Amino acid sequence: MIAEGYICFKEISRDFIKLGKEKGIDNYFKEDPHSFSNHLWERRKEQFTEAQQSEESFVFFDRGVHDVVAYLNHVKAPINPWEKELDQFRYDLVFLVKPVALIYTQDEDRMETFDEALKVHESLEKTYLKSNIEVIHIPFTTPEKRLNIILNQCING
Repeated sequence: MIAEGYICFKEISRDFIKLGKEKGIDNYFKEDPHSFSNHLWERRKEQFTEAQQSEESFVFFDRGVHDVVAYLNHVKAPINPWEKELDQFRYDLVFLVKPVALIYTQDEDRMETFDEALKVHESLEKTYLKSNIEVIHIPFTTPEKRLNIILNQCING
């Protein structure tokens, strides 16, 4: 998206994962999901506010505020006041790409197994739908085709 000239707010969790590793924490989210998520929650709210001030027709987020709540619900560690705040963050559309076993890899930052990733995906979808935000499922295809699907949906509705 960025290469095509669109504003796209990057995923920031990898920064916090790295911060945890610097403190000797192998899996910061699993060790302290609330502390880890608090960092994401605040930063993603800032991204949302920054996007609202943009004059661009389209602004994209790699992940949204709702993702923080979805991950906490997935590990059964919800923060209920955050659930209530989600209505303040209205995304026009949410595009979800289901994890695909053929290309899924774990690494230092993506620590979930493929099965866990599928469960997180379900939690993400439930969280956005609960907030009455339209979810568009993007099929597994080339990045270029995914981009075209997304842009066509944004332009043509």
